[in-house]
Amino acid sequence: MTRIRANCPDCGDVELAPEDMLIEVSHDADDLVGQGSCYRFVCPDCAVTVRKPADDRIVQLLITGGVPLEVTDDQDVDGVGPRHPETAVGGPPLTLDDLLDLHLLLEDEDWFSRLAERCR
Repeated sequence: MTRIRANCPDCGDVELAPEDMLIEVSHDADDLVGQGSCYRFVCPDCAVTVRKPADDRIVQLLITGGVPLEVTDDQDVDGVGPRHPETAVGGPPLTLDDLLDLHLLLEDEDWFSRLAERCR
């Protein structure tokens, strides 16, 4: 199993599996790894999200190690960069009642038709 050593500013060196990290590559005008490129992970010790800049060499090393890659054109409009897959999009969190309602909705054969009607 591949393990990658990264540095948390609070905890020091930590070991991560490739799936515990994400590479965000921002292309520049020459289609190379741009200034906004980085890798990030959640520290397994303190649970803080750590974001580190990544040049072409680091990106290549992490890709070789099996770290997932997300590619963007320059920075996003808001200048923050792409969201991490686990980042909440917004709105209130799902409750157990919401989950039960969804389950009951999906048991009905015409659930999609009913959903489409609500969206019109």
